[in-house]
Amino acid sequence: MLTQRKNQEDYTIEKDTKISLTIMLYIVVAMLCLLASGSQAAPEEAANKTNDFDSLNLAKCPEGADNAEECIKSMFNTVLQRSRLGVPELNIEPYDPLLINRSSFHYSSGVVKGRISVRNVKLFGLAEHKIEKLRMKVNGDKVKFEMISTIPKVNMNGIYKAEMQVNSLHLKPKGNFNITLFDVENHVVTDGDILSKDGHRYFRFTDIEADPKIRDLTIKANGIFPDPELDEIALNVANNYWRDIYGVILPETRRSWLPVLLRVINQALINVPIDDFLQSSE
Repeated sequence: MLTQRKNQEDYTIEKDTKISLTIMLYIVVAMLCLLASGSQAAPEEAANKTNDFDSLNLAKCPEGADNAEECIKSMFNTVLQRSRLGVPELNIEPYDPLLINRSSFHYSSGVVKGRISVRNVKLFGLAEHKIEKLRMKVNGDKVKFEMISTIPKVNMNGIYKAEMQVNSLHLKPKGNFNITLFDVENHVVTDGDILSKDGHRYFRFTDIEADPKIRDLTIKANGIFPDPELDEIALNVANNYWRDIYGVILPETRRSWLPVLLRVINQALINVPIDDFLQSSE
């Protein structure tokens, strides 16, 4: 009887640990959606302000020239560096650290479903975001971008709360989390249109695919279990086997975070006319 009870307890701990790991990795995936964009949506109250890209003192890239892609890549990297402390003229707020007051998302896959909320989140390391490769193809009013970017190290910390259900098992963990990602690589492909508005041209993307990869990560958290010792066991498992679950969560959650990523990028692009950084070949 004692052996049977111990086996049941071990099984429950193992199951709860896997679910808790799923929660932590879902937070990672949600944050990667922001990292992949390389942008932060402008505040609503600033959405109607006039932006001045010239305030960054950047030379325009020759549209259609052989070196246009290299020029745009170099310009984007310069913008990322110069705007880390914010650019009021472009409605860009300081982004290292990037502050996220509150965010929530739902998860549903097979027998697992639930809701995860995070608040008071700080992301450090975005200033080291660098575009490594950029390809752009324009055909009439259609445009396609392919970009690979890297970030050596990202740390995110905040408060989480979750409500998860697995069959008849209910979990309501909540507490603090601290996650560090090492060597993040984002591969983003977008398709979209070139729109004209008020005498200016703008990019607006209609489709996006993103494939964020991580070399390694470390997870620290509390509140997974009432017993702190069980928290330690869960974190041990999480830090050793995160790759297995991450490989499953990423494709399963694309339909949740890809639309968010697309919206963030489009909100940033609507603030910068193409003519501000590309010199027309006409």
